[in-house]
Amino acid sequence: MKQLRVIDIKQAVSWAGTVLMVLALLFISRRLLSMWHDLELSILANPWVLGVFLLVVLAEGTAIILASINFRALLANISGVVVAPPLATMTYARSNLYKYIPGGVMYVLGRNQMAIETEALGHGKVFLATALEGVFIAVAAFILSTIYTFDYAIYYFRQLDLSPLAGLILGLALLAAIPLLYCFRHRLLTILSGLKKDSTVLRPTVLAKRLAFALGQTNLSAGTFLSTLIILGQPMTVNLGTTVMGLFILSWLAGFLTPGAPSGLGVREAVLLMFLSGTLDEGILLLTVVMHRALLVVGDVAAYLMVLAYTRVKGR
Repeated sequence: MKQLRVIDIKQAVSWAGTVLMVLALLFISRRLLSMWHDLELSILANPWVLGVFLLVVLAEGTAIILASINFRALLANISGVVVAPPLATMTYARSNLYKYIPGGVMYVLGRNQMAIETEALGHGKVFLATALEGVFIAVAAFILSTIYTFDYAIYYFRQLDLSPLAGLILGLALLAAIPLLYCFRHRLLTILSGLKKDSTVLRPTVLAKRLAFALGQTNLSAGTFLSTLIILGQPMTVNLGTTVMGLFILSWLAGFLTPGAPSGLGVREAVLLMFLSGTLDEGILLLTVVMHRALLVVGDVAAYLMVLAYTRVKGR
């Protein structure tokens, strides 16, 4: 009876995953259709532009697959359980598409299929690995955006007229955070207690490896945006290029931290246009923002298709 119940749960999860997959593809199609009128498809006649665009799609797809391998290793670090490679890669690539479903949390739930189909792996460990992955990526984005845009940030803040009222508002906001921390102290202590239990496996060398991967992944994404910008005709210098990469990472971080924004849609683009519209050619910038977003969406789908083809060949 217990085995039958486990099979029923797996079938229910499988059906739920199929429904979520269909919903994700519908929202992706809708997003691409909404971009259709802003896409300058005639530029694809240029073989150099087409080649760079294909490389961006391939880079995004490969990054997702490598991220699934990194996540599997992180999950093993904190749980001691090794998930089968095809299961980890397929679940990660498929749940990655769930991020386009409004709400922005469905991809977290999608990863729990690893726990359902892997003996001795708890759902809490999968959630903890997902949370730690997000922390590593956010920290990496903060580090890189700070390094790349340091001079720009100093100049930008010097142009701002920060009145005493602004300082008062900031101080009040910080004070308001204290009661919130007090109200949620028990939950925070529970989370910290869970991390303490895993401290024996989350050694500094393990944390350094995961952070290094997050730094590389974030750099790659910023590099694809810069490459798209250059191939579309924007003149570039080394200093301007690093600033663009830093502001792209900062805009990505803003979208990542905005609750309810599917894959940061809208937030990332708004921040990019706000900071770069006075620095770059606005026509090229707008086209790059739209084209790069479309290429990333196609890259996410390509990652899923590559993994699907791999698992079919392996008979999984």
